[in-house]
Amino acid sequence: MRSTFAGLNTMVRGIMANQMSLDTTGHNITNAGTEGYSRQTVTLVTTRGEERAGMHGGLMVGTGVDASAVTRARDVYADIQYWNENPTQQYYKTIAKNFDKLETVFDDSQDLGLERKINDFYQTWVDLSTTASNASARTHVIEQGKNLSDMIQAKTAEIQDQIRSQYEDIKTEVGQIDDILNNILLINKQVTTSEVTGAMANDLRDRRDLLVDELSNYMNVTVTENQFGAYQINSGGVTLVNGASRAHLAMGEGISSVAYGIDYGVTDFNIKIVESNIAFLPQNGILKARFDAIAEDKAYIDKLADISSFMLSVFNDQHRQGWDMHGNYKFVTYRADGDYYGVDTVEVESEDALTAVNYLRADGTAVSSEEEANVMIRDGKYYLEDAEVTKLNPDTIYQTEDGEMIAKIPDTINFFGQGDTIYEYRYDADRQFNYLYKYDDSLSESERLLSGVKIIAELEVNTKFSENRGERYLAAATSIDVSETQDEDLNINRAYFAKDWGQRTGDGTNAVYLSELFNIAQETVLSDGKANALTYQHAILRNKAGEPIALDDKGLEVALEEDADTVYSTAVSKLSLNSYYHQAMSYMGIDAYSVDVNYDATEAIMTQINNWRDTTAGVDWNEELTHMIKFQKGFSSCSRCLNAMDEILDRLVNSTGVVGR
Repeated sequence: MRSTFAGLNTMVRGIMANQMSLDTTGHNITNAGTEGYSRQTVTLVTTRGEERAGMHGGLMVGTGVDASAVTRARDVYADIQYWNENPTQQYYKTIAKNFDKLETVFDDSQDLGLERKINDFYQTWVDLSTTASNASARTHVIEQGKNLSDMIQAKTAEIQDQIRSQYEDIKTEVGQIDDILNNILLINKQVTTSEVTGAMANDLRDRRDLLVDELSNYMNVTVTENQFGAYQINSGGVTLVNGASRAHLAMGEGISSVAYGIDYGVTDFNIKIVESNIAFLPQNGILKARFDAIAEDKAYIDKLADISSFMLSVFNDQHRQGWDMHGNYKFVTYRADGDYYGVDTVEVESEDALTAVNYLRADGTAVSSEEEANVMIRDGKYYLEDAEVTKLNPDTIYQTEDGEMIAKIPDTINFFGQGDTIYEYRYDADRQFNYLYKYDDSLSESERLLSGVKIIAELEVNTKFSENRGERYLAAATSIDVSETQDEDLNINRAYFAKDWGQRTGDGTNAVYLSELFNIAQETVLSDGKANALTYQHAILRNKAGEPIALDDKGLEVALEEDADTVYSTAVSKLSLNSYYHQAMSYMGIDAYSVDVNYDATEAIMTQINNWRDTTAGVDWNEELTHMIKFQKGFSSCSRCLNAMDEILDRLVNSTGVVGR
């Protein structure tokens, strides 16, 4: 039997349903500008009908409407696409910013950058070749050398600051990530509690999804939802959030960059998972971009170190082969084991005289007896040889009949670095690192291996040039003459002879050779006799395993022909200095352009995904206003119907059945 008041209940349900729909519409309108908000709708369903008898059988009479749920409009697939693509876009965006900074550091557009300093230094040597006796021209060379070294060191310092800034950003971002993970964990608990009765915690879910969006800026994320509505978030094989538990990320302990083989003068950090104390390696996003940017920055410090290595080794070697304004020289010997030894330049009348005179080694210490010294005979004169002094650099090689090789070289100094210290470029084939070996007895063996910023720090113009009339130390005149003829006395076919001071080839020929080093390839320098062939110490013959090749009585060309695996152990490979720098800058431009192209591509993808999400979840004002009118009309109609039914019942109750009054 249908209740007398069933119609009233039906209208009440209609009023309540329309009221809920109006409330939801208002909620949508007021949150139209809220980030991460998803449009919500009320799901209306008819209530169960009541059975009523009719003349032709039973009837089911409707009892109205009910709200079964309030759901948010959300496309899960679009969210997954967003979380997959957003880390890639953020990666390229961050890398692009780092390249912008690098391009600013190496900006040569205004003729104020490193390229200009290299060219200015080169030009001073060209000018010096014709004005080698001019003190002001010689001083100008020294000043431009200082400008070049200062510029390289300034660029290095800027890149170091950039690396430190990246680590500071990582530290800040790890803190932000920790807050995001903590908030996701809290919302997980709230969602689980709120939905235990079957209701959907839409606003909480929106906030959680927005947090996941933010997390995807920093790293790649994979999101799954358990049966209780809680998220599990993984990144790079690590579970960051698992329902009601989470992992904690923190910056690891700093360690000097030299611990990894090359000294960049910075402290390196990693990200660790606190619970397991293992490193967390982001696979994408801002964090990976930060670490990749740091590696890129270090690569450009390596390039500056390579340029510095070239100056300290090859450039210095060529400078030491010339005559300075003093015209002093010294002798060295080459032994079968490949070592070079200093030789005193004191002449003696006979071997007997050695027992009566104290002589000095090349390092200044005394030799007081024949037992402690060796005697070398050359051109009928006796010279005192010391086999314990620092390795030196022979440029002119003579070979005696017993196989001993003797060299007479100018007693000049380095242009860059310390005094006459020898710097030798070395390559670690096992770890694929470039080093500069510094022959300095005051240092331990490990301290002599310079890398990264330690090489660049050595690139200071020799302090001897700062002395009174220090420009006289510039070795601008050539000292080497190449002989192709057979010398029966010396038993050699090809030799490099040091010309006497009075027979030097012009005052500025060595300046020409030094200027050529800026623009000719390294293998050309080594094979071209006119450029002094550089040195046998750097002759730089090393096989691919990084092992030096002993020349013994072989010439350079013979050694090259017999060892097909020979590689040039030079700081800038086989490129000239200018070509090396231009190639580095070209690669920077190409890489920066490639990153910009990739960023533009990912931005187009993200625009499409965001439009996709907005189409589903976004609030449309026109649509909501239409809904508002519809639900308002529905509310009014139900109210009027309720009033009509109320009047009918009032008439039925109060105006009928007067019998018995």
